[in-house]
Amino acid sequence: MSYSDEILDFQEDKYQDPELYLASTGLRFANYILDRIGMYICLFAFFLLIDLLGGTSLESDDPSGIEVILMFAIMLGYWVIPEYVWGKTPAKFLTRTRVVTVKGEKPTFMTIVGRTLCRLIPFEPFSFLGNKPVGWHDSIPKTRVVTNDYKVREDYY
Repeated sequence: MSYSDEILDFQEDKYQDPELYLASTGLRFANYILDRIGMYICLFAFFLLIDLLGGTSLESDDPSGIEVILMFAIMLGYWVIPEYVWGKTPAKFLTRTRVVTVKGEKPTFMTIVGRTLCRLIPFEPFSFLGNKPVGWHDSIPKTRVVTNDYKVREDYY
């Protein structure tokens, strides 16, 4: 290959469609179960800390307004922070998958927030029952969960 060919050999040619690297339904189910367990551990740790600090969370069936807000913040933070920073939740580290946009790029912060809020849609887990392992929290914010074999578009530049 000559020098001029190297200049014309754009990295864009190596880009592949994320749809070719979609995580399987089994991996998505594992992510769901493992992330739910992880989130419940975080919530339990939060309520245990409140109880140790003199609160009545573990004894009361009716949490205070601030506890509900903090609980919601923990639930959002469990998905938003790691997915934005690393493109993965704790479960995705274990299953070797990650989140990308439908264009194969790293999602923006607001895309991750939207993705996380879509998880709150009633019956959202049932959106995976189709042929393609893409749920509503993927399709609405235009993201996909792919295997680690997929190179994020920014990796090419």
